[in-house]
Amino acid sequence: MKKNILLVEYSTAAIESVQQILHHKIFDITVARSEDLAKNLLAKFRFDLLITETLLPKSHGFFLSRYVADHFPGTKIIVISEKLKKEDHKDEAVTEHGADDFFEKPLHVKKFQQRVFELLDIPEEEIEEGAYTSDITTRLHKIPSKEELDAVGKKIKNRPDHPIIEIDLD
Repeated sequence: MKKNILLVEYSTAAIESVQQILHHKIFDITVARSEDLAKNLLAKFRFDLLITETLLPKSHGFFLSRYVADHFPGTKIIVISEKLKKEDHKDEAVTEHGADDFFEKPLHVKKFQQRVFELLDIPEEEIEEGAYTSDITTRLHKIPSKEELDAVGKKIKNRPDHPIIEIDLD
C-alpha cells in the first residue's frame, strides 16, 4: 500500500537527499517549497507523513507542524533542520509543536529510514519485499512555488507571440 509523504523543503539538495533515502517503491513523495502551498495540498490530499524543514520562506516549520498536528491528527510529522545551536529546538518540536521526531541534516540514512518505516507502521515483510535498489522507484512530485509560477506567467505575458487579449463584457 502506497504511503503518501509531503516534503516541505526549499533546498534542491535536501529534496534530492530525502528522495535518495526514501527511494522505496512504497513511497509517493510530493514536494512543496512553502507553508502556503503545503496547506493547500493538505486541504486537497491525504498524506501519511509530513517532513518539514524548520526554516521555510516566510514561515517556520514549527508553525506548519503545529497546524498539521491540530488539523490532521492522523498525519505523522518529522521536522528536519540544519545543525542547531540550541539543543532545546529538538525537544520543542516534539513537545510543543506536535512533531513525532526531529532530525538534523545531513540525515543519517539508516536511522531516518527506520524511523519513517516505524511511524508509518510498515511491516518488515513489505520493507524486504520492495528492497532498496539502485533504481529510484519513488514517485516524486515537485510542485513549483507561487514565485516560480508568477515568473513563468510574466515570461509568457511578455512574449510577442502571445498577445494579451482583453475581453470587454459590457
